[in-house]
Amino acid sequence: MPRSPGKNRASSSRRRKVKSRKKTNVSLGQAPPDLTSLIRGLYARVASRLKIHPSYVSRVARRERRSKAVEDALRAELMNIVEQIQDRGVRVSDKTARKNPGAKKSVHRKN
Repeated sequence: MPRSPGKNRASSSRRRKVKSRKKTNVSLGQAPPDLTSLIRGLYARVASRLKIHPSYVSRVARRERRSKAVEDALRAELMNIVEQIQDRGVRVSDKTARKNPGAKKSVHRKN
């Protein structure tokens, strides 16, 4: 049976080509110990800013869905986190040392 010229079945099964995206690599050296607390709530913050459900933000982040607005908001929020880390430049151990500058360090002596 001859195929009708109006339908091209081969093209319907092909996947759509995704444009390559320019990737900006950010190097933090050693990750700060409180990185998880900085990232925690990322999807919820983006979702509340855009007035959408956090699961949709998660799906866009995993590339299951596409949304330019959500991608841009995620990128901006991650850049804010990176800037916070770079601006601080302070480790947690340095913070505790500054809180009690006169505190003596405990020394364990062997008998």
